[in-house]
Amino acid sequence: MTSGENTRPGNTVPIEISTTTAATTEKSTNPLSASNNETVTTPAQPAISRLDSIAIGPSTDSPPAPVPSTDAGPVLVITLLLTSGARHPYKIDEKYLTKRNVNVPGATEAGRKDPFSISVYTLKELILREWREEWEAQPSSPSSIRLIFFGRLLDDKTPLKDCKFSPDTANVVHMTVRPQDIVDEEDASKGKGMGRDRGDGESTAGCRCVIL
Repeated sequence: MTSGENTRPGNTVPIEISTTTAATTEKSTNPLSASNNETVTTPAQPAISRLDSIAIGPSTDSPPAPVPSTDAGPVLVITLLLTSGARHPYKIDEKYLTKRNVNVPGATEAGRKDPFSISVYTLKELILREWREEWEAQPSSPSSIRLIFFGRLLDDKTPLKDCKFSPDTANVVHMTVRPQDIVDEEDASKGKGMGRDRGDGESTAGCRCVIL
């Protein structure tokens, strides 16, 4: 019988499973297999930019350009010269002072804020706020900043108009920073001097000599 011949051990036909079919079945039953083999590309994140513009520009070796005439009021252009030799342009005008909420004591006849009316100490405060990352360590207070113009150390209380800054060209100002240990010693000596007087105006006990 034909059916008997097919059941003999010698006539057994091995059954082969197609690897293609198995792979297709596995792929269809495992939808995550395809995603695991693919390279996932993450979109690059945009660089974080500062909200405020950097008023003090990067170091440049080009000569300072003349200050252009404008109807927006007087403009003070300073080139900060660091001890490293780097030169950084710094532009101060009414728009900048308004943006930084600076109390400007003087104004022009047209009612514009005059940057030349602010004090040297206010200028130091602005420089400290605009301190660039590539500079040396940021000082703790504006008093640590020293500004020298034409060989003269600028006093904190002096208005910029008395420093003889030019409104037509860039003014080169040398900037240095006093070491923090010296500043701490000066603050400590001031504290000792103030401690000699009491708050009610009376002097503390000390040596009192009477000449007869």
